[in-house]
Amino acid sequence: MYTNISNNAGLSDRVAVLLTDSWANRVAVKVGELDPLKYYDPTIADYPPDLVPFRSDRRYARLDNATRQKLLAAAWVAYNEKTIDVEVSIVAPACISLLKGVFQGLDTAELKRVIAQTQVDEQYHILMCLDACLLTRQMHDIEDVRIPQASVVEELKLALDRQTSPRDAHIVQMAFATVAEVTINSYLNILADAEDIQPFNREITALHRRDEFAHNKIFSTLAGRIYKQFDEHDRSVFKAAIANALEAFVRIDVRPWRDILSYLQVSEGQDIIDDCMRANPSKRIIRDFSGFRGLLQEIGVEETEIAFDFN
Repeated sequence: MYTNISNNAGLSDRVAVLLTDSWANRVAVKVGELDPLKYYDPTIADYPPDLVPFRSDRRYARLDNATRQKLLAAAWVAYNEKTIDVEVSIVAPACISLLKGVFQGLDTAELKRVIAQTQVDEQYHILMCLDACLLTRQMHDIEDVRIPQASVVEELKLALDRQTSPRDAHIVQMAFATVAEVTINSYLNILADAEDIQPFNREITALHRRDEFAHNKIFSTLAGRIYKQFDEHDRSVFKAAIANALEAFVRIDVRPWRDILSYLQVSEGQDIIDDCMRANPSKRIIRDFSGFRGLLQEIGVEETEIAFDFN
C-alpha cells in the first residue's frame, strides 16, 4: 500500500525530483531548534500592532500598554493555534490518504517520498507553533487564555459530514488541503518580514514560510496529477469543495478576538468587535490566489467553474 510503485506511471516528475533531492537543505526541521533566550525580548510586541483589526478604535487606543502587550501576545497564540489546527485537521489527514494510495496517479517513488517528507515538515511546524505558544503564554502570564477551534476546520468537518461516500470525503479533504497549501496566507509573509515583532516569532515564521513555498509546488503537482484521473463526478465534488474551502480560508473569524478581549476584561470589548465588523463589509482576510489560479489553468479548469470571487 505505502510502497507500491508503478513502473508505468510515466516519466518521473521533475518538480518532485528536485524537491525530494533538495529537502535536506531547505526544510526547517534540518535547521535545528532556535534558542528563545537569544531571540526573545519581552518588551517587544509578539504580533504586529498594525494587524489588529480594531487598531483605529479609540477604545483600543485608550488601553494601557501592559494590556495591549498581553492582547498582542494572545493574538500571536491565536495565529499559531490556527496554524496547528490547519496542519493537524486539514493537511496531515490529506497526506496520510495520499501516502496510502487513495488516489491514482501518485505511485512513483519520487512522489511517495515527497509526500512523506511533507508529513515530516508539517509535524515540525506543529512543534514550532506549539513551542511559540507555550513560550508566549509563559512570558506574558496568559497560560489560561483559550482560543476557539479554527473556523476553517469547523467548515471542513461540516463538509465531510455532508458527503455520502468515503471517496467523496477524501476528495473534499484533498481540496481543503490544496487550498491551504497553494493559496499563500499573506499574514505569513507579513509576520516573517515584520521588524516590529519578536525576533523569535519572526524567525520561526520565516522558517515556516520557506517550507510552505515548497509545499505550494508539491500540492500543485499532486492535485494536478490527481485531477487528471478524476471522472466527472469526482471533478464536480472537487470543484465544489475548492469553492467551499476558499470561502472558509478568507472569511474573517473574529471569535478569537472576542475571546481575547473578554479574557483581558476589556470594557466594551464586544462592542469594539461589532463595530469593527460593521466597518469591514468584505469580511475577508488577505490571501494570494496567484498560485491557485495557475493550478486551475494547468489542470484545465476555468475560474468561472469555481463558485468563488477571486477579486
